[in-house]
Amino acid sequence: MEERSKLIKSILPIIEIETSTSLTIEYFQSETLRPILKFQNEIILETFESFCFDNKVNLKNLNSDLKLLKIAQILKTSIQLKQFYLGMIIGFFTLEEIHFYTANKKEINKRIIALLIERIYSQN
Repeated sequence: MEERSKLIKSILPIIEIETSTSLTIEYFQSETLRPILKFQNEIILETFESFCFDNKVNLKNLNSDLKLLKIAQILKTSIQLKQFYLGMIIGFFTLEEIHFYTANKKEINKRIIALLIERIYSQN
């Protein structure tokens, strides 16, 4: 398992964020979630665009506030898409991160969805 953890850490991008005063969950978000989301960015965006196409959702004609609301609504109501994204991100956790995740699952899932909404919105 140690080899898997080293391999995962070696392929994820390094994001320079001040974390010395962060709480544990905030540290996890900065050191684990953000690099994974950055690494998976193309797949996140492509999957979302595909979902919108399949479900005839057109975000192009919406103003920025409505677009943000629509993206949030999709990620909160489409259980299948939400579970896909969570699996895509959790699959890059190391064993140590999985232990932390299982102890804080609800809060971390909320943060993952919030980060996804922000990422999709900013690039759509």
